[in-house]
Amino acid sequence: SVSHSLPKKYEDALVLLLTEVLNRIQFRYNQAQLEELDDETLDDDQQTEWQRYLRQSLEVVAKVMELLPTHAFSTLFPVLQDNLEVYLGLQQFVVTSGTGHRLNITAENDCRRLHCSLRDLSSLLQAVGRLAEYFIGDVFAARFNDALTVVERLVKVTLYGSQIKLYNIETAVPSVLKPDLIDVHAQSLAALQAYAHWLAQFYSEVHRQNPEQFISLVSTALEAITPLISSKVQEKLLLSACHLLVSLATTVRPVFLISIPAVQKVFNRITDTSAQRLPDKAQVLVCRALSNVLLLPWPNLPESEQQWAVRSTNHASLISALTREYRQLKSNAILPQRKVQLEDTKVIIHQTLSVLEDIVESISGESTKSRQICYQSLQESVQVSLALFPAFIHQSDVTDEMLSFFLTLFQGLRVQMGVPFTEQIIQTFLNMFTREQLAESILHEGSTGCRVVEKFLKILQVVVQEPGQVFKPFLPSVISLCMEQVYPIIAERSSPDVKAELFELLFRVLHHNWRYFFKSSVLASVQRGVAEEQMENEAQFSAIMQAFGQSFLQPDIHLFKQNLFYLETLNTKQKLYHKKIFRTTMLFQFVNVLLQVLVHKSHDLLQEEIGIATYNMASVDFDGFYSAFLPEFLASCDGVDSNQKNVLGRNFKMDRDLPSFTQNVHRLVNDLRYYRLCNDSLPPGTVKL
Repeated sequence: SVSHSLPKKYEDALVLLLTEVLNRIQFRYNQAQLEELDDETLDDDQQTEWQRYLRQSLEVVAKVMELLPTHAFSTLFPVLQDNLEVYLGLQQFVVTSGTGHRLNITAENDCRRLHCSLRDLSSLLQAVGRLAEYFIGDVFAARFNDALTVVERLVKVTLYGSQIKLYNIETAVPSVLKPDLIDVHAQSLAALQAYAHWLAQFYSEVHRQNPEQFISLVSTALEAITPLISSKVQEKLLLSACHLLVSLATTVRPVFLISIPAVQKVFNRITDTSAQRLPDKAQVLVCRALSNVLLLPWPNLPESEQQWAVRSTNHASLISALTREYRQLKSNAILPQRKVQLEDTKVIIHQTLSVLEDIVESISGESTKSRQICYQSLQESVQVSLALFPAFIHQSDVTDEMLSFFLTLFQGLRVQMGVPFTEQIIQTFLNMFTREQLAESILHEGSTGCRVVEKFLKILQVVVQEPGQVFKPFLPSVISLCMEQVYPIIAERSSPDVKAELFELLFRVLHHNWRYFFKSSVLASVQRGVAEEQMENEAQFSAIMQAFGQSFLQPDIHLFKQNLFYLETLNTKQKLYHKKIFRTTMLFQFVNVLLQVLVHKSHDLLQEEIGIATYNMASVDFDGFYSAFLPEFLASCDGVDSNQKNVLGRNFKMDRDLPSFTQNVHRLVNDLRYYRLCNDSLPPGTVKL
């Protein structure tokens, strides 16, 4: 570690700094200042003043830990211990009352001291969590004992909190002490979650020899988590428990998780239709954890010991239970629904799809086997979704969620879905999104309708990028949807988000399917020594290019930058500007538009990019640029007289290298502006324009 190389005086200074920072975040030492900090109002980063202060202080603690790991740990841990003793000692003050449990601490002074101690414990738990990264990797063995001490304490504290149910206890000052107790419990779970990577490394080091210690830590943590997974527990605490469960299932992945009674309890609770459903966020997290327990490969074990068959059966029944109500919607979807029924149906769709989408997303980067099992379990629900889609085409909030789900499927499981079914999905969407439907969706700008169209375009982006011939048959209908249906609706409107997705789709169509437009025959190039391209689908290509050209005339600077980048990429990768059709019919139109934009100063932030693109286009045909384009451009300039035009032309030297050329362009633009300004300020009739 670095500490050996630090001179003694720096070591002392850093330890002093650490002690001082730790004192400054504790009410015990710094109450007056800390009480001043606001802990209600959120700033732009969704933090309160107090949270920001604490976070910045913890960064200092982490920095000292990085430089002086042993000193830092031995300074922090005793402080944490002190506050933990107070918390763990509360058990002796818990008395049973008629209505439940009560904390028998009532003197105002004691309550205030307890409040400060709990606030400090909460901060110190966050500090310990922040240091987790300094115990893993190469230093795992060297710092093992310190980390083990921390994790054992955290496991003990979380279990204690869940067992004596401090979150449900009656206190003398409920408005203050109850949130404190809930926060400490939530922070202890979050701190333990921070050590998930350490637990994973512990697992891989010991799983062959004596894993008892490891098994005991994980099992106890799960005993602390399960009682909290209930709709009766405050959401802050419930979510901390869910996040810890997800980390154990995803990062640590012990082979024995599935057989622990606590985990089976959670399975039963989630799949039991009579149980009260958890709030949405918690439901999604718990389902992700349970799905991952069954889908993710176990670390440290060969393929033959992964027990895929039984895990696959279990996963299928988990998903089947989670989607029961959803799958029953299929039979009623065709019937017209009453208002109340429709709202109920929407709730079922929302709840089911948010869970399924999250499950797919969490395994999209995993092994083929995990993705296969996931898709087998989901197959029926996916088919139901497709069947329901047309029935809800006018309910943009529902189509928005459905398309989110399909987008996630296309990104994560398109191989597993197979070609025929994928074709069926795309065809259904293409049929549903008629011109009228698109107009209805897009014309409410910033609305859910717009988001629906954006997601549909994103799905098509995934489809047109797919290598091989599989989805090539869709290209004509994708292009016609873009150019004949979507583009006319948005061409004259600002619709920034839909436009950005549409142009990205057009770029992907060109970039990944270049041969759909340009079949360069090798034979022809050998015979003539120059590739004479055969152009196909010329009308579609021209329409797309024209749309790009139009976008440069609009005020949206983000779209301008994105589209200029797309054209430049197509030129770098596929020699767009050199293609005959571009060279002969479009090149100088584009150069003209770019120069006009520079003259109008409308996109000044992009001066440099515009200058380079102008050069890349002009350099394809410098002769044409200097002999025909430039004179015509100057002749058509208004606001300057013929003498001034001649000067502008003479000053533009016939350079052919990038720096000189762009310098000439910027000089031309500045001089032209200057002349116009001068001419405008003279009395009318002075200059013969």
